[in-house]
Parts: sequence; structure tokens; C-alpha cells
Amino acid sequence: MAIRFLALFQVLIICSTFLHIILPQNSCNASNIVPKLKQCGFDAIYNLGTSISDTGNSAIDNPSIWQAMFPYGKTINEATGRPSDGLLIIDYIARSADLPLVVPYKNSSALHLSTSRGVNFAYSGAPALSKEALAKKNITLDWAKPSLSVQLGWLDDYFKGYCNNVKGDCTKAVSSSLFMINFGTNDYGYAFSQNQNIEEIKKNGLVSDVVEAIKQALKKIISQGARKVLVFGVALDGCRPISVTMQSANKSATYDRFGCVKDNNDFCNYHNVLLQEGLKELREQHPDVQIVYGDLYNAMQSILDNSQSLGFKSLTEACCDVDVEIKKKAVLYKDKLCGAQGTIVCPKPEEYVFWDNGHCTQKANEQLADWIIQDILPKFQCNA
Repeated sequence: MAIRFLALFQVLIICSTFLHIILPQNSCNASNIVPKLKQCGFDAIYNLGTSISDTGNSAIDNPSIWQAMFPYGKTINEATGRPSDGLLIIDYIARSADLPLVVPYKNSSALHLSTSRGVNFAYSGAPALSKEALAKKNITLDWAKPSLSVQLGWLDDYFKGYCNNVKGDCTKAVSSSLFMINFGTNDYGYAFSQNQNIEEIKKNGLVSDVVEAIKQALKKIISQGARKVLVFGVALDGCRPISVTMQSANKSATYDRFGCVKDNNDFCNYHNVLLQEGLKELREQHPDVQIVYGDLYNAMQSILDNSQSLGFKSLTEACCDVDVEIKKKAVLYKDKLCGAQGTIVCPKPEEYVFWDNGHCTQKANEQLADWIIQDILPKFQCNA
């Protein structure tokens, strides 16, 4: 029976024109991340991706929906455009590299082409494939959110201005920057929300097309001078509150010991295996480029395995959630966002892995980032 892959792309966007789209450095005092990545010597961070790393781009475009206000940003007392109660993985990676938090591309008032220490192009709900490519897979979008190719276009536009201010070879100037890419989940979410099941997705080649789009994007940024690239896989979607809730009526659904939907997680692993095979091919083609896999799947698994010692009491429920009666009606629940009428916010987000029905709390993001940082340090061959 079809397992619905549920929807990162629903829970996005924060921030109004009166809110800061990038956090002041002194508001990040919750971080315990030691600047281990400083030894890698990254001069800047350039990020392409989805909601898990969107620090405000989608909020700038659409400041009027639920996530444009509290309770988002609850832990840091400020709604910032991030789909969480606080900071995201990208924020902790930047801090570990001893860099400023990465400026959203859409925040033109804060984006200084000649002096920026990086730019974040990530956009909530963004697919790897274009609207037209998805349509060929019988996946329709009401409106086209900035796909991977669109974000690459933004990157091109940015570098045109950046390179005008660089003396000498521009590609050499960005060679010490860290480039990050995270895509895939939204493409599958759109497919499953339109009643395509896992076997159909595998058969129609959507996963291989997503992986190919990521590979082509990597080739593009390598041609622009990237020599250090971090490519994230997808995490354990079956543990997301929306996935668990939507499968509650599916009698054939099976769960692991943490209460996560196994078929969803197996599908995530299928994507990750194909992605890693693709990255291996690119490493062989570009031996001078460090192409590192960001293993979100096992990072999340580590949180589940060590949840008690980390202080997490809720693994598959959302801190910001709908009440029980509404939750029983799964069809309504999938349209209900944190902050809408009927939602309830827990008093201690730090005890929850998930903030809303699809995104992690600041506490979980910090733990994920710490695991990722420990894993990638030797792979980037950073000097101690």
C-alpha cells in the first residue's frame, strides 16, 4: 500500500519585513559548538537547498503566512525566517567554521557582494527538479518554488558581481570556500502527496533524476571554482510527526522501535545509496575536488539511539502541534501548520527532536550539526 512521503515542503517560511532575516551573533548564545571547522580554513559558505537550511529567503518573498511569526523562533526570542524554534544546521556549521551566519540571498540590504563571507540560496519547498521536469513525472505544482537550477542561476548572478571585485582569477578566489547542497525530499514529497507510491517513484526514475540533477549542479559549481563541497543526503523522513500521523490509518504500515515508519526510512536510504554512488563517480572525475557526503540519515539515527542521554523525551511528536481531536483527522492535520489556530506549543522544546510536523528543534539541529562536523572533519583532511 502506498506509503505517503510527507511533506517537508509544507512547513516553511517565517519572518516579516520588521524581523531580522539573519540572527545577530550575540543571539546565538545557546550554541555549544566548538569551532572545530576553523582548522579547515573555509573563507566563506555558499549553500543551495531546501527548508532545512533556509535562513530567510522564503520568508522575504512571503512574509504573511503562519511561520512569519511566533512561536517560530521561540527559543531565541526572535522569528528569523528559519523553520524552527531557533537555529539550523547551517548556522552551527558556520559557527564551527568561525564564520558569520550565512546571509540569505534575498536579503539585499545585508548582501554585500564584495565583502560577504558567503551566501545562502536555500528556499523552503524547493525541489531538485524544475516544475516542467516534475510535470513529466505527473507531478504538478501550483507554483514553481525555486528549484536547484533556479538557485544555481542566483549563484551565477551573485558571482558576476563578486568576481568584478576580485583581482585575478575568481575561481581561485572561491577555492577555499565551502559549498553545500541539500535536495531531494521535496521532489518525493510532492509525488507522494499526489498519490504516487514508492514503487511507482522508483519505476518512473524520479530518484535517479534527482540524483542526476544534484550531480549536474556539482559539476557546475566545480567549474566555478568550488574545491570543497558538502552534499547532504536525506534524513529519516519516517520519524517526522507528519509521516507518523498520516500513516496511523494505514494498517499495513510498519514501525521501528522508535515509532518511525519503516518504509519511509527505507526509501530515504534508497535515495542516499544512489546519491553516494553518484558522488563516487564525481570524485573519480574530479580528483582535485573534495566532495564529501553529509550523512543526515545516520546523524538522525544517532540522536534516536542516544536520545535519553541527550535529554530528548519525545522523538516523533512535534513541540508545536495541533490538539488531539484535530490530529485524529489526518487530512486536516497535514494542512495545519505550527502557529495556526488550534496548535499547542510545548513548554520545553529542548526535550523534543521535532519543532513542527516536519522540522527539527534547535536542540536537535545542534546535535545533528555536531555529528556531521565530527564526521566530515577527517574527510576534508583538515589540519589539527
